[in-house]
Amino acid sequence: MGCTESLPAPGALDEPHQINPKTPYLGGGFGATPSKTEKTVVLVRQNLFSWSGNSFRIKTRDGQPYGNNLRVKGKAFGFRDQMTMVDGKGQAVAVVLRKFELIGQTFKIYMTSPVFDGQKPSDRKYEGSNLYTFAKVERAPFTSIQNITLECDTGVSYTVHRSGSWWPKTRTVKRHGKPCALMEGGTWEGTWSSYAITCAPGIDPCFIICVCAVCDEMDETEAKEERKRRRS
Repeated sequence: MGCTESLPAPGALDEPHQINPKTPYLGGGFGATPSKTEKTVVLVRQNLFSWSGNSFRIKTRDGQPYGNNLRVKGKAFGFRDQMTMVDGKGQAVAVVLRKFELIGQTFKIYMTSPVFDGQKPSDRKYEGSNLYTFAKVERAPFTSIQNITLECDTGVSYTVHRSGSWWPKTRTVKRHGKPCALMEGGTWEGTWSSYAITCAPGIDPCFIICVCAVCDEMDETEAKEERKRRRS
């Protein structure tokens, strides 16, 4: 579970990714469509699921608001397993929900509009609005890797890997085996407070921010369970 792999080679994140045109960008209608030629770097807070109804603005590398003043709202009382990304007007960009299953934790990322023509809404809602499944994140069995499947794709589209040394905490996101994003910052014990997320051209930063939040929460929950087992 604790093994890490090498960081992406220099320049790996400069290479553009050609995304399926049928795959919508989460931030596409909120001033956050990714560049197709340049990397995008955003700053977010660590442990996004851990707040009690507070919000945190997503910032660019130079400290400016990202997109239409996008921010992340952590869980509020009564919604302990929910994280929402909203714009400056409070409109939902994406909703992330967790479900505990026999095989472990599963997280789903939702949009408030259909991902593809004819998609039926899920059984979840956000403030009365239908939610449509965009992606599912789950742990690959007996590894520290997270697998991500997209609703409009077949098979595993993205994988998330612990990378480099034990600190700062670093994860590499791969799309079909090719590095596409890097999450840097913090320690595995959660003692630092922010991440720099670098996305290759064509990769949706809003999607990667949601993935980052899921990976943090998944790792933290599993670490707590492991500590309980060791004490028992």
